[in-house]
Amino acid sequence: MIDQIKAAIQSAADTNQKTAMFHLQVLLNADELMGIDPKGFCKEVSVSAAYATEFTKMLALARLMNEQGITLERLTLPSECVSLNRPGLGEV
Repeated sequence: MIDQIKAAIQSAADTNQKTAMFHLQVLLNADELMGIDPKGFCKEVSVSAAYATEFTKMLALARLMNEQGITLERLTLPSECVSLNRPGLGEV
């Protein structure tokens, strides 16, 4: 899992999405990452130790989302939400 997270973050850095991908990966893998040392995690995925605060924030968000019944198994919009040009929503 750590190698996959590291690869995703490194790949996202090419498109200036490194921080966003870091956040997403921590949220998606929060259950497995609970209890891991934030600075140690950052070292393992080759990001600055400054990301340790972001790691902690994302785990806290994941915990809150879980308490509120929000899951991230795979976020998909219902088919009726795909088109934003529906009557009443205006043009995009």
